[in-house]
Amino acid sequence: FGGKKVTYKEMLRIEGETPPCTIRLIKSGKFFRAYNHSAWLFQSCVTEYKVIRKYIKALKCNIWYIGFPSEHLFETLGERKAVKTEHGFDVTLSPEETPVEEGYQEWLRSVEADDSSKADTVALAAVGADAERNVLRRLREFPIENKTMVECVIFLAELRRILNK
Repeated sequence: FGGKKVTYKEMLRIEGETPPCTIRLIKSGKFFRAYNHSAWLFQSCVTEYKVIRKYIKALKCNIWYIGFPSEHLFETLGERKAVKTEHGFDVTLSPEETPVEEGYQEWLRSVEADDSSKADTVALAAVGADAERNVLRRLREFPIENKTMVECVIFLAELRRILNK
């Protein structure tokens, strides 16, 4: 698949070009992901995986996606045909199994934002000025260049605890 990582902007373009009744699966490392409309079709017609909704600040929009290990692709799809593409695979559904389009908007509304997405969009405004100042002060004082990955993760967990109080 070329090994080139697909950006969210490219993914939205690729997903936007998906033919009707088609699930577009995009390779992402050792996983396949289905985004937005393809994720809904996959959930509705193939099998259910945890759906993640994430707000992409740079694009000022939400994305919805599911993912699963690439080695499980063909056992997951069953008898459906998967056609290899530049970015992964396209799975064509029969018109009889494709759900009515109105279900897509309802599905989008039903998926909760993941914790990181919620934190990005509402956390600091909701916790108050004192907690915000405390977090900013601690961020400025934390010598990240001298810390291990584990120390950084613990530090971030402490900041999250402050914001969640």
